[in-house]
Amino acid sequence: MKKILSVLTILTVLTAVSCQKSELKDVVNADNFFSVKQAAIASVNGPTTATVNQNVTFTVSWPYTGNCEKFSKFEADSLSDTTKIKLFTSTNIADDCTGKEVQHSSVYKFRAKKAGTYFLKFVGPDSNARPIVDTLTVK
Repeated sequence: MKKILSVLTILTVLTAVSCQKSELKDVVNADNFFSVKQAAIASVNGPTTATVNQNVTFTVSWPYTGNCEKFSKFEADSLSDTTKIKLFTSTNIADDCTGKEVQHSSVYKFRAKKAGTYFLKFVGPDSNARPIVDTLTVK
């Protein structure tokens, strides 16, 4: 009986300690104040021709609400001549983010390693929406 009581006491203490550590981690972790989401893409502007190994820049614009939403990153998936590009934004949910709806933009860089025709497909979070496709001819 004493052994069972001792084991239960130890398990209870360990469970309580692990709960306290996770709660403390949540308070200390500042990343919990940031919300990252995939943004809808409003427009893409860039060249239609380039040379091999040339850095090509595309200005990607997206609508956002409030003054707290900022560019976070691009994610690109390439499959042969097609590159699927997603844009992500972050918002600090602890800030006051009231403001009018405006449009933001950021620069996406692309470099082709060989000649050919490349299709840059800029997609938003809604799978039913049509992506914006830019065609780049590389010589």
